[in-house]
Amino acid sequence: MKLALTIDVEEEGLFRGRYEPGDSPVSNVRHLRRLHSVFSDLGIRPTLLVSYQVARHPDLRDLLLELREEWHGEIGAHLHYWNTPPIQPLPHADPVPSEWIPRPLLEAKLHTLLQSLRLMDVNPLSFRMGRFNTGANVISLLEEKGFLADSSVAPFRSYDRRLGGISSLTDPYFPDRVHPSMKGASRILEAPITIEPVTGILIHLLRRLQGIRHPMAAKLSLLAQRLFLLPAQPAWTGLKRLIAAARLHRIRGGRALTLFFHSSELMPGGSPVHRTEEEVRRFLTKLERFLSWLKSEEKAESVTLTELRGVYSRNP
Repeated sequence: MKLALTIDVEEEGLFRGRYEPGDSPVSNVRHLRRLHSVFSDLGIRPTLLVSYQVARHPDLRDLLLELREEWHGEIGAHLHYWNTPPIQPLPHADPVPSEWIPRPLLEAKLHTLLQSLRLMDVNPLSFRMGRFNTGANVISLLEEKGFLADSSVAPFRSYDRRLGGISSLTDPYFPDRVHPSMKGASRILEAPITIEPVTGILIHLLRRLQGIRHPMAAKLSLLAQRLFLLPAQPAWTGLKRLIAAARLHRIRGGRALTLFFHSSELMPGGSPVHRTEEEVRRFLTKLERFLSWLKSEEKAESVTLTELRGVYSRNP
């Protein structure tokens, strides 16, 4: 089993209801050091997916480069398209689906992000779109820019589907070289974050509910997701459900787990469920126990997103 642990290294804002379009606070990034003992002891090699608002701060660049070297990890790109320049008003309510953003504007925002990362002497090969909001335009841009791995899909989760917005209910939940929004194979490996349905019947139920335009159908869909989805995501659920998700993934033939959380979840007050120092410590304890279990019981080998792409290239 391969283990790709990814961290969205980003400004504060996710849990405050809005992101500032200009300078945003980034004090949470220094809390990444709280992971050092766990990652070093267990040999975890994370992929740090860095947003523009973080990469633009010179005092954080050295920290991220140091952590990459200490953990033998990787620095990738994380696009927050709503507050990455150029900022232009769009005739749509927020959050705007990425497919509605004019391609030249989307490309300009990606260029801004890449330029900020290159100031760190980083040429990223891995990527995640903010809000797991991706589509054919994003994937084709990533291919043009030379990216090799993307992790912008959260399977079986309902998102805004206004006028054809991307739905994740039909997306694959194993890594694949075919992105759900593209026709044919892609050079980019799509590595969805690992979420397991308790039963295959749930997939059909969610798809049926998706086609019903009624408030009660939406409520039933959310209830079904909460009760019958097992996310292998440490910030989303408890240790027993994390272990159950990993076991179920292996039983179903999964060869790779993709985990994620946010840098802001390491800072007291950076998340609604991590409001205090004690709650952050409990999260770190849960994370350490889950990673220890994966290493001891599943013999999981930690890899970066780009390395995971290499694994699937050798073993289709």
